[in-house]
Amino acid sequence: MSSQGMTGPQESFAGIQPATDNDKLISALGYIFWFIVPIVVLVTEMKNSAFNRIHAFQGLVFGGVAVIFFILYTCVTIVLTAVVPPLGCILWVGYFLPLALGLYYAYKTYSAGQVEFPYLSQVTRSLFRQQLASPA
Repeated sequence: MSSQGMTGPQESFAGIQPATDNDKLISALGYIFWFIVPIVVLVTEMKNSAFNRIHAFQGLVFGGVAVIFFILYTCVTIVLTAVVPPLGCILWVGYFLPLALGLYYAYKTYSAGQVEFPYLSQVTRSLFRQQLASPA
């Protein structure tokens, strides 16, 4: 399996570091406030930081996946609760999964300045290849 269209820096986000603690904070908040913070980053001068730009795109992808999860999980929960009503008392806990994962990503981003996450980074690279290359 080759990556013909990708060259060095685009293959991995791992070498990108934040310039300031503010970069880490803004990037971490993008995983908690899925659409608000990433859009603010992408329409302001914060997009000039590669660290912020990558996390903004990853935050958008994460938010989109979370919305799809909520829709699918709601459908499954409705069906299962209709079949076995007491399950409704337990299944509501699943709605916290995206929030817990977002808090984990935010923690890793703020504490370690981490940029590369399994699957999320791969999807972000494939969806936003051109936008990640340049801030304009």
